[in-house]
Amino acid sequence: MKSFKTYILLAIGVFMASCSEDDKVTLFVQDNFTAGAVLRTLDQTGGLDMFDEDAELTWSIQEQDIEDGDLLDRVEITLSFVDNNGTTDDSVSGVALATITEFGSTDGLPSFDYSITLGELLTAAGITLLDILPGDQFVVDMELFLTDGRSFDSDSVTGTVEGGSFFSSPFQYTFDIDDGIEFELEDVNANEVSLTNPNEDYAVTIIIGDSLLIDAGLLETLNVYRRFVDRSIEEDGPDLSEDEALFATFDIAADFTVDEEGIATYDYVVTQEALYGDNLTFADLGLNDGFNLRYEIITTDGRSVSLDNENDIGDEYFDPVIVTECIQLNADAPFPGEYTIQFTDTFGDGWDGARFDVTIDDGDTESFTLENGDSGEATFTVPEGAVTLVVEYVPGAYEEEHIFRILDPNGKAAADGGPNPTPGPVELLVCE
Repeated sequence: MKSFKTYILLAIGVFMASCSEDDKVTLFVQDNFTAGAVLRTLDQTGGLDMFDEDAELTWSIQEQDIEDGDLLDRVEITLSFVDNNGTTDDSVSGVALATITEFGSTDGLPSFDYSITLGELLTAAGITLLDILPGDQFVVDMELFLTDGRSFDSDSVTGTVEGGSFFSSPFQYTFDIDDGIEFELEDVNANEVSLTNPNEDYAVTIIIGDSLLIDAGLLETLNVYRRFVDRSIEEDGPDLSEDEALFATFDIAADFTVDEEGIATYDYVVTQEALYGDNLTFADLGLNDGFNLRYEIITTDGRSVSLDNENDIGDEYFDPVIVTECIQLNADAPFPGEYTIQFTDTFGDGWDGARFDVTIDDGDTESFTLENGDSGEATFTVPEGAVTLVVEYVPGAYEEEHIFRILDPNGKAAADGGPNPTPGPVELLVCE
């Protein structure tokens, strides 16, 4: 009996080896999962932004079961809205969108096309365009019903069927609301305060990459908020930190200049004295103190677009100005050598999904984290001649437990953060 089973397994192995990966999955499902069925995503296109009710989502779906589609009865499509913004929770779930009962044919199997606009999603959810902001989500679920009364949805699938190259059958599709604004801050000066070197004014070019939003009168005001963080408090000394407050306001239509390519820009300069404010002087500053500048766009209909740490979006709207004390060696290009990331978790159970993503030039991104325990180290090497280095902090759960320090090739602190590190790119300061 054992030999008989062995011969069968060997035969199956030889047969499977001659098939492609997609063929293997197809045959495996057909031969083994007689109780199941899948909705294969042939194509899915589209995205959503907070200004365009005509933005469209489209699907091309194929059904497959053990009877090559003969068990298919219907597909029910429902909507959920996840409100991640505002004081009022407008979230809804399980709202009926459509019931598909008529099917075409693709490669001999039942198929159908489905599309819906943002405007139609809003109507179904019982909300308006004014109720959505970046970070909100629309979730479209498809549930497959068979003629024998059984049904299959996103809770029914395994990883192979859900994300496999052939079936791609998640039964559920999540779409994040994008702000539709191409916002960028381009440094003109070094934008730091040095305790040892001559300082320049804070200077950036504010870029809004699609002036059509301005021309259409959809963007009204740009606000800048300032906050000072005192990180150099001496023993028994005062904490000079200042809460965030409105620092500057601009009329986008009047103050920005639009070039021939439709790019809207504004050259924003803040003198050192203005950055310090009424209550601080240069003498009050210490190493690693910081001025945090947060930018906010107010739309004509009253919505706010800015940094949102809770939903991990909008990093481009945040610009820290750090107090340094060094001659920077990586001002124009990454400083070569081995860098060390020192991880600390105050609870002692690792970094709960948080990590650093490191990308050098156009190479592959390498990720580093603390898998478990209360501390650990990881290293990465920047080669001679490297042009760009991006170290990005990606948050996880329990951010209040996470602390880090990155040492440069000379063993000096190039960056540190936490608890609650700021998501996004980490500025490295390699000093002489």
